[in-house]
Amino acid sequence: MVAGVSLPLVLAVALATAPAQAGTATPSELRERGILLLAGDDPAQPYVQQIYEGVRDALATATTRTLLFREFFDMVRFGDRPEYADEFHRWLLQKYRDRTIDVLLTTQSQTLDLLVHHEAGRWAHVPIVYGGLGPLSPDFATEHPDVSSVILEDHFPQFLKLITSVVPGTRRIAVIRGSSLAERNRDAMYLAAIERQGLALQDLGGLAMDTILQRVTELRDDTVPILMGFQVDAEGRTFQGDQAVKLIAGAAARPVFSVNPSDIGSGATGALLFGTRLLGHELAMAALARLSGAPPRTSTIPAQRHASAVFDARQLARWGLAEGTLPAGSTVLFRAPSLWRDYRRTVIAVIGVVSTQTLLIAGILVQRRHRARVQTALTESYAQLRDLTGRLITAQEEERSRIARNLHDDIGQRVASVSIALSGAKRMAGASEPLRSELGSLQQAVTSLSGELRDLSHDLHPGILEHVGLVEALRARCDELAAVSKATCRLDVSDSWRDVPDAAALCLYRVAQEALRNVERHAQALNVVVSLDQRDGLISMQVVDDGRGFPAGRKQQGLGLLSLNERVGLLGGDLKVRSQAGTGTTLSVTLPMGISHAA
Repeated sequence: MVAGVSLPLVLAVALATAPAQAGTATPSELRERGILLLAGDDPAQPYVQQIYEGVRDALATATTRTLLFREFFDMVRFGDRPEYADEFHRWLLQKYRDRTIDVLLTTQSQTLDLLVHHEAGRWAHVPIVYGGLGPLSPDFATEHPDVSSVILEDHFPQFLKLITSVVPGTRRIAVIRGSSLAERNRDAMYLAAIERQGLALQDLGGLAMDTILQRVTELRDDTVPILMGFQVDAEGRTFQGDQAVKLIAGAAARPVFSVNPSDIGSGATGALLFGTRLLGHELAMAALARLSGAPPRTSTIPAQRHASAVFDARQLARWGLAEGTLPAGSTVLFRAPSLWRDYRRTVIAVIGVVSTQTLLIAGILVQRRHRARVQTALTESYAQLRDLTGRLITAQEEERSRIARNLHDDIGQRVASVSIALSGAKRMAGASEPLRSELGSLQQAVTSLSGELRDLSHDLHPGILEHVGLVEALRARCDELAAVSKATCRLDVSDSWRDVPDAAALCLYRVAQEALRNVERHAQALNVVVSLDQRDGLISMQVVDDGRGFPAGRKQQGLGLLSLNERVGLLGGDLKVRSQAGTGTTLSVTLPMGISHAA
């Protein structure tokens, strides 16, 4: 039951403090309007709950402020006692003695009789809206001139046509119904409708459940049983929910149909799903119309609008009833899972996605193939470039060697001869001091030129490398650096050091030569260490100085370093330079052992 809710305190305060103005709503106009829904059946019945939900949802969207209460007359279970209606009516008035009810909603004729045939008291002038499953009696408007009504057109004739079309050869209907007075009165109109339809009637009402179960096992092949909402049997046993349909459908020799759509899934083969939620909605709208002052009126909802067929696929298969024979628009529940039927849109979407992905994957594979071709071409081009670079470096060394030999063997000898000739001319000058002085100056210049030619020849091609090896050649370069700068230069050679191939020796010498030249020109270092080592199949060399390092923002890959990097790379080695302003520079070279080609 829905309990009453008082007005918010803030509304009461506002009404008490607001000044009276023309046109201001009175407290009675601002209060929530009380609506009492009085159902005639067990609240556990699904259709009763659906009516309530329809009323509730419609009122929730309305602009009129309402407060909904609901009660249940429950005539089936308690109405066999003559005094029950009087007791319930007195209890109802007592319960709502402190509540204002503005509209009464009733379902089923018993609840309407309860309100109009008993002394209404303070509800004498409260509008009544009645809702039910038709048809109305011809005298309804005369007997209840102040009652609005919303009627669902009787769907039972449509239900009988449905059964005879789905189960061919149907000639007889076995009506299974409860034994209570309310059930017998409710089902009387269905029995008449069966006979009007030209079908034979087998009434299984007023019996004990055990007797009914025995009878349904003996039904003829032209008979279809219809369950009419069975609640109480002849022995007074009460059946709630789907208890009755499970027992009867399990024992029946023929497919069982039911007027209660909630029995689908519990053994019933088919039913008509009628619009009880729609009935609740229309009841609420009629109640709001009465609250606004509209006169009573009767409205009927056609069966085609509110009723639709529903079936259990498992029971159809059990009795061999093909789904193709069902009326158009029927709902079939509990089908065996079918990928295409149940998930057709999903399957189509998945197929579309998979197709798109397949095309994308094919495109990616084609692209990868093109990329592989391009990568192969780039690899070949890079190999050719490396080969060309190696050839250029080799040619450069050969040309340097040729020029160095010419400088040393030809031009150097000529300059030496000039120096000797100047020395002889100086002796022949005798006592002529000016001439001797001039010849001495020329001799010094020629001697200096000879030394520069020797140094140039050495830089172009280190002959010392061929004669005394890499270690002594590097030691000589360290001594030269110490002689021309303020830095001390030390060569450290590990105990594991052994002679290396000529290509590796030349590469390491050229790297050290460039590194020491940079130290001399730019580093302003005080200490320089050149170290050589061999271990784990690798030849390594480091040149470390404590100079000023590379200034911030300056690129460390100048032309000289790029040339050295190519030279080291041709031998399969690695060259790294680590430097930071103010902390010096470390140049590291690593070469593999067993080098067989010359740089």
